[in-house]
Amino acid sequence: MIHSRMNDRASRRAGTIAALAILGAGIASSSTLAQEAEAARPSISEVIQASTPDVREYNEHLIILSSPWMEGRLPGTRGMELAREYVETQFMETGLVGPVENDEYSDSPYRQSFGLGGSTEFADQKLMIGDEWFKQTEEFEMTGLGSDAGITAPISFVGYSIASGPEDYASYEEDDDLSGRIAIMFRFEPMNEDGQSLWSERGWSYRSTFSEKFNALAERNPAGVILVNPPGVDDPRANEMMTDATRVMNGVPVFMATSSAAERMLQSGGDERSIEAWRELADSGEGGAVHIDGPMLTMEGSRKNIPLMGENVMAMLPGRGELKDEYIVIGAHLDHLGMGEFGSRSSERALHPGADDNASGVAAIIMLGKSLSAAYDELGPDEPARSIILAGFDGEESGLNGSRHYVRNPIFPIEDHVLMINFDMIGRIENKRLSVSGSGTGGEDMVKWAAEIFEASNLDIVVSEASSGGSDHSSFLGRNVPILFGITPFPLHDDYHTPRDTPDKINREDAVETVYLFHDLAYGAATRPERFEFAERSGGGGARGRARSMPKVQLGIRSTTDEDEPGIRVVMVLEGLSAEEAGIKEGDRILVFNGEELTSRRDLIDQLRGLEPDTVITAKVVRDGEEMDIEIKLKGRVPEDE
Repeated sequence: MIHSRMNDRASRRAGTIAALAILGAGIASSSTLAQEAEAARPSISEVIQASTPDVREYNEHLIILSSPWMEGRLPGTRGMELAREYVETQFMETGLVGPVENDEYSDSPYRQSFGLGGSTEFADQKLMIGDEWFKQTEEFEMTGLGSDAGITAPISFVGYSIASGPEDYASYEEDDDLSGRIAIMFRFEPMNEDGQSLWSERGWSYRSTFSEKFNALAERNPAGVILVNPPGVDDPRANEMMTDATRVMNGVPVFMATSSAAERMLQSGGDERSIEAWRELADSGEGGAVHIDGPMLTMEGSRKNIPLMGENVMAMLPGRGELKDEYIVIGAHLDHLGMGEFGSRSSERALHPGADDNASGVAAIIMLGKSLSAAYDELGPDEPARSIILAGFDGEESGLNGSRHYVRNPIFPIEDHVLMINFDMIGRIENKRLSVSGSGTGGEDMVKWAAEIFEASNLDIVVSEASSGGSDHSSFLGRNVPILFGITPFPLHDDYHTPRDTPDKINREDAVETVYLFHDLAYGAATRPERFEFAERSGGGGARGRARSMPKVQLGIRSTTDEDEPGIRVVMVLEGLSAEEAGIKEGDRILVFNGEELTSRRDLIDQLRGLEPDTVITAKVVRDGEEMDIEIKLKGRVPEDE
C-alpha cells in the first residue's frame, strides 16, 4: 500500500473546490449588470481563506522566494543569501538535520560551498597626462581586459586597431611598432554618418570584436591601452565604461576613457584636431599608427580577483534500519537570473523574479521535507526506510554547477544514492498536465512501480521513461543514479527567463497536487525493500525507457533559444573548455554544429553524444550580424570524481 500523507484525497481538495465555487459565483453574475458582477467578485482574502492549508503554505513560500527582496536570486547578491537563509531556516524548523561536515567555506551544516568563478576589484587607479589628472568614474575606469598598471609612456593613436578589412582597409602600416608606447584605440569599426557599421547591414562585423582588435594590437607590443567609445556611434554601449571583463591581454594594462578625455590626450602634443576628426581618420583607414610627441601618459592601478562562492542548501531526513545507509535526493535549483545579467530572453534589464523558474520547485521541496518527516514519524520502530536528502542547488542557471559539485563531492558515497528527484518549473501547469520523465532510468521495475502511483494522481501525467531536460538531475544521471524529473510539459511558456515570470501566474493548486504526487513517489521509493537498478542505454536506438548516455566530450557553453531567431544563443562560456579555446563568445548564435542545423540545446547534446575527444568540428556562428565558421577541438569530459 502506497503511503499518502492524506488518506482521503477528496478531503484535501475540498478547500480548493470551495474557492472555485466562490469564483464561479462571480462568473455567474457576469450575465447581470457590470456593477453587480463587480460586487459579486470574491476578494483575494476570500479565495485565500477558502484554499486548503497546503495551498496557503505553498503560496507563502512562493511569494517570499520570488519577492523583490530576493533580487532574482543571482549568486553573489544579498538577495540570493536571503533566499538561502530562508530555505535553511525552513529545513531547521522542520527538524531536518544538516548533513554537511567540514566545509572549507561555510560553518553551517546545511551548506555545501563551491567556486562559481569570481569578479574583479580595482584599486589605486590613476590616469594623467603631463600635469593633468583625469577623474575616475567620470572620465576613465580601469578594466579587467588587461593587467595591473604602473607605467608612464608616450601615446599613439591606432584607430580601430583592425589588421585588415574590406577594400584594403587597415589601421596599421606593416612596420608600425608600439613598443614602450600606450595605444589609444576606438571600439567598434568604421562607421557611416549615422554611426552604423560600414561593413555590416546588421550590427557589427566580427572585426569589431575584442579578440580581433586586441590580437592585432598585441602583435605590435604596446605598453598600455586606452579604449575609447568613438563619437557619434549608434550603439547602446556608447555611454558605458566597462570595468569587469574577461582578460584579453597579459602584462598590459587596459583602461577605458571617455571620448572627451581621449581628445585632450591626443591634443596634448599640440595637434588641435577634435575627436570627431580623429574618428574620420580612423574611418578612412589611412596613415597607420599616429605617434604623439608630447607629455607622457601615466596609468596606475591594481586588480584583485574576488572569488564568487555558490552554496547548495541541504538537509537530511535520517533513515532507519537496514536501509538508512541508502539515500534519495530531492532537489530543485534555488538560483535564478537576478536583473537579467545573463541568460535572459528579454532585452530589458529588470528584476527576473523566477517564480516558476524555480521558486515553484523550491517551495515543493520545503513542503516535502515537512510531509515526509511526518510520514517517517508514523513508521513503526522496526520499519526500515532510506535517508532522504533535500537540496536547494545553487549555480544551475550557469551550468548545473551546484549539482555537479555535489556528485563530484557527495556527502555520502555516490554508489549509495538510489534515486534523484528533481523539480524545475512546476508552477505553470495547464489542464492538470505535468511531465514526469526518467522512470526508465531505474529499469522496467521502476517503470511499473511509478505507473501505479501516476495512475492514482489527480494530475494528468505526461510520462517519458527516458530522461529529458538539462537540469540538475542530469548530473546524477551521469553518475548512474536513476532519476525522476517533474516539469510543466514543453514547450515552455513565453515568460521563461524574462521579468514576466511573476508569482501571480502560478497555478498553486496543481503545484500542490505535484507535491502530493512526489510525496508518494519519494515515500514509496524510500520504504520499498529493493533499490532500483540503473538502466544503461542499449546499442542502436536503445530500449524504450533507457537512460541516455552522457557525451564523452564537453563543449563548455550555456545556451538558450530565442523566439523567431534561428539556432541557439550562447549566454555563458565556461573557462578552460573547448568553446573558450576555440574563440566562441557570449552572444554568439550557433546555427550549424558539425554539419547539422540546431533548433534547440537538445540538438547540440545529441551531436556531442556521437563525438570522441580531440575531434575537430566546424560550427557556423553568427556574431554581430556576420556569419563565420569556427573550428572547435573538443575536449574530453572532465571525470565527475575530479
